[in-house]
Amino acid sequence: MSKVLIVDDEPDIHELLKPYLKKIEGVEIISAYSGEDAIKIYKEFMDKNERIALVIMDLNLSGKDDMSIIELHKEGIDEKMDGVRTAKKILKIDENATIWGYTAWFDTDWSERLLNAGAKKVVERTVPFKEFADMIKEFLAHSY
Repeated sequence: MSKVLIVDDEPDIHELLKPYLKKIEGVEIISAYSGEDAIKIYKEFMDKNERIALVIMDLNLSGKDDMSIIELHKEGIDEKMDGVRTAKKILKIDENATIWGYTAWFDTDWSERLLNAGAKKVVERTVPFKEFADMIKEFLAHSY
């Protein structure tokens, strides 16, 4: 069973992605709604010697739509962890973790920082869910 961890503060994104991911044979979907939860969940699986095959990471995990809050979040000076800081912590737990950004912030310095932190790619959220699920299916088919 391949585990895919979705890290996004928007419950709607989880609900929109899940039906497509559930069509991939042998996939278990795990949801985290904050960076802090994602780190905790990832560590719990590692402690049980269970690998998460893929982490799908949003950048804005602030839980807010207010740009002034998002700017602070992006710079790491608010109380919640953004996708970059979350990715760094996950990679400290498991240097072999595979992290893909999936975000509306795909073509920004923020997404560049996610790649520099160790994410393998950043996929723009405008990619249709089915197409994104097909990318994940292809990745999982060749990752073991």
